[in-house]
Amino acid sequence: MLAVAALLPACAPVPDLGARPQLRASDSVVASQSLGMAGQAQWPADRWWDRFGDAQLGSLIEEGLRNSPDAAMASARFRRAQAMAQQAGAARLPSIDVQGGASLDKQSYNNGFPKQFVPKGWQDGGSVAAAIDFDLDLWGRNRAAYAAATSEQQAARLDAQQARLAISAGIASAYADLQRLFDERDARADIAAMRQASLRLVADRYRAGLDARGSERAAASAVETARGDLAAIDQEVATRRNQLAALVGAGPDRGLAISRPQLAQPAGLGVPADASTALVARRADVIAARDRAQAAASRIEVAHADFFPAIRLSALVGLQSLGLENLLAADSLYGSAGPAISLPIFRGGALSGRYREARAGFDEAVAAYDKAVVGAYQDVADAVNDRRMIDEQLRAARAALAASRDAHGLARQRYKAGLSTYLDVLAVEDRLQMNRLQAAALEAAARGADIALIRALGGGTAAAGPALAKDRPDE
Repeated sequence: MLAVAALLPACAPVPDLGARPQLRASDSVVASQSLGMAGQAQWPADRWWDRFGDAQLGSLIEEGLRNSPDAAMASARFRRAQAMAQQAGAARLPSIDVQGGASLDKQSYNNGFPKQFVPKGWQDGGSVAAAIDFDLDLWGRNRAAYAAATSEQQAARLDAQQARLAISAGIASAYADLQRLFDERDARADIAAMRQASLRLVADRYRAGLDARGSERAAASAVETARGDLAAIDQEVATRRNQLAALVGAGPDRGLAISRPQLAQPAGLGVPADASTALVARRADVIAARDRAQAAASRIEVAHADFFPAIRLSALVGLQSLGLENLLAADSLYGSAGPAISLPIFRGGALSGRYREARAGFDEAVAAYDKAVVGAYQDVADAVNDRRMIDEQLRAARAALAASRDAHGLARQRYKAGLSTYLDVLAVEDRLQMNRLQAAALEAAARGADIALIRALGGGTAAAGPALAKDRPDE
Protein backbone atom coordinates (compact mmCIF):
# COMPACT_ATOMS: atom_id res chain seq x y z
CA MET A 1 0.00 0.00 0.00
CA LEU A 2 2.91 2.36 0.70
CA ALA A 3 4.27 1.60 -2.75
CA VAL A 4 0.92 2.37 -4.30
CA ALA A 5 0.72 5.65 -2.39
CA ALA A 6 4.18 6.57 -3.63
CA LEU A 7 3.13 5.93 -7.23
CA LEU A 8 -0.03 8.08 -7.09
CA PRO A 9 1.71 11.37 -8.02
CA ALA A 10 2.89 9.76 -11.24
CA CYS A 11 -0.66 8.93 -12.38
CA ALA A 12 -2.47 10.92 -15.07
CA PRO A 13 -4.20 14.00 -13.58
CA VAL A 14 -7.99 13.99 -13.12
CA PRO A 15 -9.70 16.93 -14.89
CA ASP A 16 -11.60 19.39 -12.71
CA LEU A 17 -15.08 19.63 -14.27
CA GLY A 18 -16.73 21.68 -11.54
CA ALA A 19 -19.65 20.84 -9.28
CA ARG A 20 -22.16 18.30 -10.46
CA PRO A 21 -25.77 19.35 -11.13
CA GLN A 22 -28.40 18.21 -8.64
CA LEU A 23 -31.61 16.35 -9.38
CA ARG A 24 -34.62 18.61 -9.16
CA ALA A 25 -36.55 18.25 -5.93
CA SER A 26 -40.29 17.64 -6.14
CA ASP A 27 -41.06 20.52 -3.78
CA SER A 28 -39.42 22.91 -6.24
CA VAL A 29 -42.39 22.47 -8.61
CA VAL A 30 -45.24 24.77 -7.61
CA ALA A 31 -48.42 23.00 -8.71
CA SER A 32 -50.94 22.82 -5.87
CA GLN A 33 -53.28 25.47 -7.32
CA SER A 34 -53.13 24.08 -10.86
CA LEU A 35 -53.87 20.56 -9.71
CA GLY A 36 -56.97 21.73 -7.85
CA MET A 37 -56.67 19.18 -5.05
CA ALA A 38 -59.56 18.59 -2.69
CA GLY A 39 -57.86 15.95 -0.57
CA GLN A 40 -60.41 13.16 -1.07
CA ALA A 41 -59.16 11.38 -4.21
CA GLN A 42 -57.12 8.19 -4.05
CA TRP A 43 -54.10 7.25 -6.11
CA PRO A 44 -54.90 4.87 -8.99
CA ALA A 45 -54.78 1.20 -8.09
CA ASP A 46 -52.82 -1.42 -10.03
CA ARG A 47 -55.98 -2.60 -11.84
CA TRP A 48 -57.33 0.91 -12.28
CA TRP A 49 -59.52 -0.10 -15.22
CA ASP A 50 -61.83 -2.05 -12.88
CA ARG A 51 -63.32 1.24 -11.71
CA PHE A 52 -65.01 1.63 -15.10
CA GLY A 53 -67.13 -1.46 -14.37
CA ASP A 54 -66.74 -3.14 -17.78
CA ALA A 55 -65.53 -6.75 -17.66
CA GLN A 56 -64.81 -6.78 -21.39
CA LEU A 57 -62.37 -3.90 -20.97
CA GLY A 58 -60.50 -5.83 -18.28
CA SER A 59 -60.29 -8.89 -20.52
CA LEU A 60 -58.95 -6.85 -23.42
CA ILE A 61 -56.28 -5.17 -21.28
CA GLU A 62 -55.16 -8.48 -19.79
CA GLU A 63 -55.00 -9.98 -23.26
CA GLY A 64 -53.00 -7.00 -24.49
CA LEU A 65 -50.52 -7.23 -21.62
CA ARG A 66 -49.97 -10.90 -22.45
CA ASN A 67 -49.66 -10.59 -26.22
CA SER A 68 -48.52 -7.07 -27.08
CA PRO A 69 -45.14 -6.90 -28.89
CA ASP A 70 -44.39 -3.68 -26.98
CA ALA A 71 -44.72 -5.50 -23.66
CA ALA A 72 -42.56 -8.35 -24.96
CA MET A 73 -39.85 -5.93 -26.11
CA ALA A 74 -39.85 -4.08 -22.78
CA SER A 75 -39.62 -7.38 -20.91
CA ALA A 76 -36.71 -8.48 -23.10
CA ARG A 77 -34.88 -5.19 -22.47
CA PHE A 78 -35.32 -5.71 -18.73
CA ARG A 79 -33.91 -9.25 -18.90
CA ARG A 80 -30.94 -7.97 -20.89
CA ALA A 81 -30.27 -5.26 -18.31
CA GLN A 82 -30.57 -7.89 -15.59
CA ALA A 83 -27.98 -10.06 -17.34
CA MET A 84 -25.63 -7.09 -17.74
CA ALA A 85 -25.94 -6.34 -14.02
CA GLN A 86 -25.06 -9.96 -13.29
CA GLN A 87 -21.97 -9.66 -15.49
CA ALA A 88 -20.91 -6.41 -13.80
CA GLY A 89 -21.33 -7.99 -10.38
CA ALA A 90 -19.01 -10.85 -11.31
CA ALA A 91 -16.03 -8.45 -11.48
CA ARG A 92 -16.27 -7.90 -7.69
CA LEU A 93 -15.52 -11.57 -6.98
CA PRO A 94 -12.44 -13.73 -7.57
CA SER A 95 -12.32 -15.72 -10.78
CA ILE A 96 -11.19 -19.35 -10.70
CA ASP A 97 -10.30 -21.34 -13.80
CA VAL A 98 -9.12 -24.89 -14.17
CA GLN A 99 -7.50 -26.11 -17.33
CA GLY A 100 -5.73 -29.25 -18.40
CA GLY A 101 -4.51 -31.05 -21.43
CA ALA A 102 -2.64 -34.08 -22.73
CA SER A 103 -0.58 -34.49 -25.88
CA LEU A 104 1.78 -36.71 -27.88
CA ASP A 105 4.98 -34.96 -29.01
CA LYS A 106 8.05 -35.97 -30.97
CA GLN A 107 11.13 -33.76 -30.99
CA SER A 108 13.51 -33.40 -33.89
CA TYR A 109 16.84 -35.17 -33.53
CA ASN A 110 18.55 -32.42 -35.58
CA ASN A 111 17.50 -29.27 -33.72
CA GLY A 112 20.81 -28.17 -32.18
CA PHE A 113 20.98 -30.68 -29.33
CA PRO A 114 23.08 -33.81 -29.24
CA LYS A 115 20.96 -36.66 -30.47
CA GLN A 116 21.70 -38.82 -27.45
CA PHE A 117 19.95 -36.28 -25.20
CA VAL A 118 16.80 -36.03 -27.27
CA PRO A 119 13.93 -38.36 -26.20
CA LYS A 120 13.36 -41.03 -28.79
CA GLY A 121 10.01 -41.54 -30.50
CA TRP A 122 6.65 -40.08 -29.53
CA GLN A 123 6.34 -38.99 -25.92
CA ASP A 124 3.11 -38.41 -24.04
CA GLY A 125 2.74 -35.59 -21.58
CA GLY A 126 0.13 -33.52 -19.82
CA SER A 127 -0.70 -30.74 -17.42
CA VAL A 128 -3.49 -29.66 -15.12
CA ALA A 129 -3.60 -26.28 -13.37
CA ALA A 130 -5.88 -23.99 -11.39
CA ALA A 131 -5.64 -20.21 -11.68
CA ILE A 132 -7.12 -17.65 -9.30
CA ASP A 133 -7.39 -13.98 -10.16
CA PHE A 134 -8.81 -11.18 -8.00
CA ASP A 135 -8.97 -7.42 -8.54
CA LEU A 136 -8.54 -5.62 -5.21
CA ASP A 137 -10.67 -2.74 -6.56
CA LEU A 138 -8.96 -0.22 -4.29
CA TRP A 139 -10.70 2.75 -5.92
CA GLY A 140 -14.15 1.17 -6.24
CA ARG A 141 -14.19 0.85 -10.03
CA ASN A 142 -15.91 -2.55 -10.06
CA ARG A 143 -18.33 -1.56 -7.31
CA ALA A 144 -19.29 1.57 -9.23
CA ALA A 145 -19.72 -0.41 -12.46
CA TYR A 146 -22.02 -2.83 -10.66
CA ALA A 147 -24.00 0.07 -9.14
CA ALA A 148 -24.42 1.58 -12.61
CA ALA A 149 -25.59 -1.72 -14.09
CA THR A 150 -28.00 -2.27 -11.20
CA SER A 151 -29.49 1.19 -11.65
CA GLU A 152 -29.89 0.55 -15.37
CA GLN A 153 -31.62 -2.72 -14.54
CA GLN A 154 -34.07 -0.94 -12.26
CA ALA A 155 -34.69 1.66 -14.97
CA ALA A 156 -35.40 -1.12 -17.47
CA ARG A 157 -37.80 -2.73 -14.99
CA LEU A 158 -39.65 0.57 -14.70
CA ASP A 159 -39.61 0.96 -18.48
CA ALA A 160 -41.39 -2.38 -18.68
CA GLN A 161 -43.95 -1.15 -16.17
CA GLN A 162 -44.37 2.09 -18.10
CA ALA A 163 -44.90 0.07 -21.28
CA ARG A 164 -47.64 -1.91 -19.53
CA LEU A 165 -49.29 1.37 -18.50
CA ALA A 166 -49.06 2.69 -22.06
CA ILE A 167 -50.63 -0.50 -23.40
CA SER A 168 -53.46 -0.57 -20.85
CA ALA A 169 -54.19 3.16 -21.24
CA GLY A 170 -54.05 2.86 -25.03
CA ILE A 171 -56.55 0.02 -25.00
CA ALA A 172 -58.81 1.86 -22.55
CA SER A 173 -58.70 5.03 -24.67
CA ALA A 174 -59.56 3.15 -27.86
CA TYR A 175 -62.30 1.26 -26.02
CA ALA A 176 -63.78 4.51 -24.69
CA ASP A 177 -63.73 5.91 -28.20
CA LEU A 178 -65.53 2.80 -29.41
CA GLN A 179 -68.28 3.54 -26.89
CA ARG A 180 -68.42 7.10 -28.23
CA LEU A 181 -68.92 5.73 -31.73
CA PHE A 182 -71.73 3.46 -30.56
CA ASP A 183 -73.39 6.40 -28.78
CA GLU A 184 -72.98 8.49 -31.90
CA ARG A 185 -74.46 5.67 -33.97
CA ASP A 186 -77.51 5.63 -31.70
CA ALA A 187 -77.90 9.36 -32.23
CA ARG A 188 -77.53 9.08 -35.98
CA ALA A 189 -79.94 6.13 -36.10
CA ASP A 190 -82.52 8.19 -34.20
CA ILE A 191 -81.92 11.09 -36.52
CA ALA A 192 -82.39 8.83 -39.55
CA ALA A 193 -85.70 7.60 -38.08
CA MET A 194 -86.70 11.18 -37.35
CA ARG A 195 -85.91 12.24 -40.91
CA GLN A 196 -87.86 9.28 -42.25
CA ALA A 197 -90.89 10.27 -40.15
CA SER A 198 -90.55 13.85 -41.40
CA LEU A 199 -90.46 12.60 -44.99
CA ARG A 200 -93.72 10.72 -44.51
CA LEU A 201 -95.32 13.82 -43.00
CA VAL A 202 -94.13 16.09 -45.83
CA ALA A 203 -95.15 13.54 -48.48
CA ASP A 204 -98.66 13.36 -47.00
CA ARG A 205 -98.94 17.14 -47.02
CA TYR A 206 -97.58 17.31 -50.58
CA ARG A 207 -100.14 14.78 -51.83
CA ALA A 208 -102.87 16.76 -50.05
CA GLY A 209 -101.70 19.88 -51.82
CA LEU A 210 -100.67 21.53 -48.55
CA ASP A 211 -96.95 21.72 -49.34
CA ALA A 212 -94.67 22.24 -52.32
CA ARG A 213 -92.69 19.52 -54.07
CA GLY A 214 -89.50 21.30 -53.05
CA SER A 215 -90.24 20.52 -49.41
CA GLU A 216 -90.84 16.85 -50.27
CA ARG A 217 -87.52 16.67 -52.16
CA ALA A 218 -85.68 18.40 -49.30
CA ALA A 219 -87.08 15.85 -46.85
CA ALA A 220 -86.04 12.95 -49.13
CA SER A 221 -82.53 14.40 -49.42
CA ALA A 222 -82.27 14.69 -45.63
CA VAL A 223 -83.20 11.01 -45.29
CA GLU A 224 -80.43 9.93 -47.68
CA THR A 225 -77.91 12.14 -45.91
CA ALA A 226 -78.83 10.55 -42.57
CA ARG A 227 -78.40 7.08 -44.07
CA GLY A 228 -74.99 8.04 -45.41
CA ASP A 229 -73.95 9.35 -42.00
CA LEU A 230 -75.07 6.07 -40.44
CA ALA A 231 -72.99 4.05 -42.89
CA ALA A 232 -69.96 6.25 -42.17
CA ILE A 233 -70.24 5.68 -38.43
CA ASP A 234 -70.51 1.92 -39.01
CA GLN A 235 -67.23 2.13 -40.91
CA GLU A 236 -65.59 3.97 -38.00
CA VAL A 237 -66.85 1.32 -35.55
CA ALA A 238 -65.26 -1.41 -37.69
CA THR A 239 -61.99 0.55 -37.86
CA ARG A 240 -61.88 1.04 -34.09
CA ARG A 241 -62.53 -2.67 -33.53
CA ASN A 242 -59.59 -3.47 -35.81
CA GLN A 243 -57.45 -1.05 -33.82
CA LEU A 244 -58.39 -2.73 -30.55
CA ALA A 245 -57.59 -6.14 -32.03
CA ALA A 246 -54.12 -4.88 -32.99
CA LEU A 247 -53.59 -3.34 -29.55
CA VAL A 248 -54.24 -6.69 -27.86
CA GLY A 249 -51.83 -8.38 -30.27
CA ALA A 250 -54.44 -10.25 -32.33
CA GLY A 251 -55.72 -10.27 -35.90
CA PRO A 252 -58.69 -8.26 -37.16
CA ASP A 253 -61.08 -11.17 -36.63
CA ARG A 254 -60.61 -10.63 -32.90
CA GLY A 255 -62.23 -7.23 -33.30
CA LEU A 256 -65.44 -8.79 -34.63
CA ALA A 257 -66.01 -10.40 -31.23
CA ILE A 258 -65.80 -7.09 -29.33
CA SER A 259 -69.29 -6.16 -28.23
CA ARG A 260 -70.60 -2.72 -27.39
CA PRO A 261 -68.72 -1.16 -24.45
CA GLN A 262 -70.57 -0.52 -21.21
CA LEU A 263 -68.25 1.91 -19.48
CA ALA A 264 -69.48 3.62 -16.34
CA GLN A 265 -68.40 7.13 -15.45
CA PRO A 266 -66.29 6.60 -12.30
CA ALA A 267 -67.21 8.80 -9.36
CA GLY A 268 -64.73 10.64 -7.19
CA LEU A 269 -61.90 10.66 -9.72
CA GLY A 270 -59.54 13.51 -8.92
CA VAL A 271 -56.08 14.39 -7.68
CA PRO A 272 -54.79 13.12 -4.31
CA ALA A 273 -53.90 15.75 -1.72
CA ASP A 274 -50.20 14.80 -1.68
CA ALA A 275 -49.81 14.83 -5.47
CA SER A 276 -47.64 17.97 -5.46
CA THR A 277 -44.91 16.10 -3.52
CA ALA A 278 -45.57 12.39 -4.12
CA LEU A 279 -46.13 12.43 -7.88
CA VAL A 280 -42.47 11.81 -8.75
CA ALA A 281 -42.59 8.59 -6.71
CA ARG A 282 -45.71 7.40 -8.55
CA ARG A 283 -44.55 7.80 -12.13
CA ALA A 284 -42.51 4.94 -13.56
CA ASP A 285 -40.94 7.15 -16.22
CA VAL A 286 -39.76 9.69 -13.62
CA ILE A 287 -38.33 7.00 -11.34
CA ALA A 288 -36.59 5.39 -14.33
CA ALA A 289 -35.06 8.75 -15.24
CA ARG A 290 -33.78 9.07 -11.67
CA ASP A 291 -32.26 5.58 -11.80
CA ARG A 292 -30.53 6.44 -15.06
CA ALA A 293 -29.09 9.57 -13.45
CA GLN A 294 -27.79 7.38 -10.62
CA ALA A 295 -26.28 5.01 -13.17
CA ALA A 296 -24.60 7.94 -14.91
CA ALA A 297 -23.19 9.12 -11.56
CA SER A 298 -21.74 5.65 -10.96
CA ARG A 299 -20.14 5.68 -14.41
CA ILE A 300 -18.33 8.87 -13.40
CA GLU A 301 -16.83 6.90 -10.50
CA VAL A 302 -15.78 4.16 -12.92
CA ALA A 303 -14.04 6.69 -15.17
CA HIS A 304 -12.46 8.37 -12.12
CA ALA A 305 -10.99 5.10 -10.86
CA ASP A 306 -9.27 4.55 -14.20
CA PHE A 307 -6.81 7.33 -13.31
CA PHE A 308 -5.38 5.32 -10.40
CA PRO A 309 -3.30 2.15 -10.16
CA ALA A 310 -5.06 -1.17 -10.47
CA ILE A 311 -3.80 -4.08 -8.41
CA ARG A 312 -4.69 -7.65 -9.18
CA LEU A 313 -3.72 -10.70 -7.17
CA SER A 314 -3.16 -13.89 -9.13
CA ALA A 315 -2.05 -17.39 -8.31
CA LEU A 316 -1.40 -20.46 -10.44
CA VAL A 317 -0.76 -23.97 -9.23
CA GLY A 318 -0.67 -27.16 -11.23
CA LEU A 319 1.00 -30.38 -12.29
CA GLN A 320 3.05 -30.81 -15.44
CA SER A 321 5.14 -33.70 -16.69
CA LEU A 322 6.64 -35.33 -19.75
CA GLY A 323 5.05 -38.72 -19.50
CA LEU A 324 1.56 -39.09 -18.16
CA GLU A 325 2.68 -41.69 -15.65
CA ASN A 326 4.55 -38.94 -13.76
CA LEU A 327 1.79 -36.33 -13.88
CA LEU A 328 0.62 -36.94 -10.32
CA ALA A 329 4.10 -37.21 -8.84
CA ALA A 330 5.04 -34.66 -6.17
CA ASP A 331 7.93 -33.29 -8.16
CA SER A 332 5.56 -32.44 -11.09
CA LEU A 333 4.11 -29.57 -9.05
CA TYR A 334 4.63 -26.01 -10.32
CA GLY A 335 3.05 -22.63 -9.63
CA SER A 336 3.28 -18.90 -9.19
CA ALA A 337 1.63 -16.19 -7.05
CA GLY A 338 1.89 -12.46 -6.66
CA PRO A 339 0.38 -9.05 -7.34
CA ALA A 340 0.26 -7.22 -10.67
CA ILE A 341 0.12 -3.42 -10.73
CA SER A 342 -1.10 -1.34 -13.66
CA LEU A 343 -0.15 2.34 -13.42
CA PRO A 344 -1.75 4.79 -15.92
CA ILE A 345 0.78 7.53 -16.74
CA PHE A 346 0.12 8.63 -20.31
CA ARG A 347 -2.83 7.43 -22.43
CA GLY A 348 -2.96 10.21 -25.01
CA GLY A 349 -6.08 11.79 -23.46
CA ALA A 350 -8.15 8.58 -23.46
CA LEU A 351 -8.71 8.62 -19.69
CA SER A 352 -9.60 12.30 -19.65
CA GLY A 353 -11.94 11.82 -22.60
CA ARG A 354 -13.78 8.95 -20.89
CA TYR A 355 -14.08 10.99 -17.70
CA ARG A 356 -15.49 13.99 -19.55
CA GLU A 357 -17.87 11.72 -21.46
CA ALA A 358 -19.13 10.18 -18.21
CA ARG A 359 -19.66 13.61 -16.68
CA ALA A 360 -21.50 14.86 -19.77
CA GLY A 361 -23.67 11.73 -19.65
CA PHE A 362 -24.54 12.50 -16.04
CA ASP A 363 -25.39 16.12 -16.83
CA GLU A 364 -27.67 14.91 -19.64
CA ALA A 365 -29.33 12.34 -17.37
CA VAL A 366 -30.01 15.00 -14.72
CA ALA A 367 -31.55 17.28 -17.35
CA ALA A 368 -33.67 14.37 -18.62
CA TYR A 369 -34.87 13.71 -15.07
CA ASP A 370 -35.74 17.37 -14.54
CA LYS A 371 -37.65 17.36 -17.83
CA ALA A 372 -39.53 14.21 -16.78
CA VAL A 373 -40.50 15.82 -13.46
CA VAL A 374 -41.83 18.98 -15.09
CA GLY A 375 -43.60 16.94 -17.76
CA ALA A 376 -45.28 14.78 -15.13
CA TYR A 377 -46.83 17.78 -13.43
CA GLN A 378 -47.87 19.20 -16.78
CA ASP A 379 -49.61 15.93 -17.67
CA VAL A 380 -51.63 15.99 -14.45
CA ALA A 381 -52.47 19.69 -14.75
CA ASP A 382 -53.57 19.22 -18.37
CA ALA A 383 -55.80 16.27 -17.48
CA VAL A 384 -57.34 18.13 -14.53
CA ASN A 385 -57.95 21.23 -16.62
CA ASP A 386 -59.39 19.19 -19.49
CA ARG A 387 -61.83 17.42 -17.19
CA ARG A 388 -62.86 20.69 -15.54
CA MET A 389 -63.52 22.39 -18.87
CA ILE A 390 -65.28 19.31 -20.26
CA ASP A 391 -67.60 19.19 -17.25
CA GLU A 392 -68.62 22.79 -17.86
CA GLN A 393 -69.15 22.18 -21.57
CA LEU A 394 -71.06 18.98 -20.86
CA ARG A 395 -73.52 20.75 -18.53
CA ALA A 396 -74.16 23.36 -21.20
CA ALA A 397 -74.47 20.73 -23.95
CA ARG A 398 -77.03 18.70 -21.97
CA ALA A 399 -79.07 21.83 -21.32
CA ALA A 400 -78.90 22.74 -25.01
CA LEU A 401 -79.94 19.19 -25.96
CA ALA A 402 -83.01 19.32 -23.70
CA ALA A 403 -83.98 22.71 -25.13
CA SER A 404 -83.54 21.55 -28.73
CA ARG A 405 -85.75 18.51 -28.09
CA ASP A 406 -88.51 20.79 -26.84
CA ALA A 407 -87.99 23.07 -29.82
CA HIS A 408 -88.20 20.14 -32.22
CA GLY A 409 -91.53 19.02 -30.77
CA LEU A 410 -92.95 22.51 -31.09
CA ALA A 411 -91.64 22.91 -34.64
CA ARG A 412 -93.34 19.69 -35.76
CA GLN A 413 -96.63 20.78 -34.20
CA ARG A 414 -96.46 24.16 -35.95
CA TYR A 415 -95.65 22.45 -39.26
CA LYS A 416 -98.58 20.07 -38.92
CA ALA A 417 -100.82 23.03 -38.21
CA GLY A 418 -99.52 24.83 -41.31
CA LEU A 419 -97.96 27.64 -39.28
CA SER A 420 -94.38 27.08 -40.56
CA THR A 421 -92.50 25.52 -43.48
CA TYR A 422 -90.57 22.30 -43.58
CA LEU A 423 -87.35 24.27 -43.78
CA ASP A 424 -88.10 25.52 -40.27
CA VAL A 425 -88.49 21.90 -39.09
CA LEU A 426 -85.32 20.88 -40.89
CA ALA A 427 -83.32 23.65 -39.21
CA VAL A 428 -84.54 22.55 -35.77
CA GLU A 429 -83.72 18.90 -36.56
CA ASP A 430 -80.20 19.92 -37.62
CA ARG A 431 -79.74 21.76 -34.34
CA LEU A 432 -81.04 18.76 -32.39
CA GLN A 433 -78.64 16.47 -34.25
CA MET A 434 -75.69 18.75 -33.56
CA ASN A 435 -76.51 19.05 -29.85
CA ARG A 436 -76.96 15.31 -29.40
CA LEU A 437 -73.67 14.51 -31.14
CA GLN A 438 -71.88 17.17 -29.14
CA ALA A 439 -73.20 15.77 -25.86
CA ALA A 440 -72.08 12.25 -26.84
CA ALA A 441 -68.62 13.55 -27.83
CA LEU A 442 -68.22 15.43 -24.54
CA GLU A 443 -69.26 12.40 -22.48
CA ALA A 444 -66.59 10.39 -24.31
CA ALA A 445 -64.08 13.20 -23.79
CA ALA A 446 -64.81 13.10 -20.05
CA ARG A 447 -63.98 9.39 -19.95
CA GLY A 448 -60.85 10.07 -22.00
CA ALA A 449 -59.77 12.79 -19.58
CA ASP A 450 -60.24 10.35 -16.68
CA ILE A 451 -58.01 7.81 -18.43
CA ALA A 452 -55.44 10.52 -19.15
CA LEU A 453 -55.48 11.57 -15.49
CA ILE A 454 -55.01 7.98 -14.31
CA ARG A 455 -52.05 7.64 -16.66
CA ALA A 456 -50.62 11.00 -15.56
CA LEU A 457 -50.84 9.89 -11.92
CA GLY A 458 -48.76 6.81 -12.67
CA GLY A 459 -51.50 4.25 -13.23
CA GLY A 460 -50.80 2.33 -10.03
CA THR A 461 -46.98 2.27 -10.30
CA ALA A 462 -46.41 2.34 -6.55
CA ALA A 463 -49.08 -0.33 -6.03
CA ALA A 464 -47.45 -2.68 -8.53
CA GLY A 465 -43.84 -1.96 -7.57
CA PRO A 466 -43.31 -4.39 -4.65
CA ALA A 467 -44.46 -7.33 -6.77
CA LEU A 468 -41.38 -6.84 -8.93
CA ALA A 469 -38.90 -6.96 -6.06
CA LYS A 470 -37.96 -10.53 -7.01
CA ASP A 471 -36.48 -9.12 -10.21
CA ARG A 472 -33.58 -7.54 -8.33
CA PRO A 473 -30.25 -9.33 -8.95
CA ASP A 474 -28.78 -11.45 -6.21
CA GLU A 475 -26.23 -9.53 -4.19
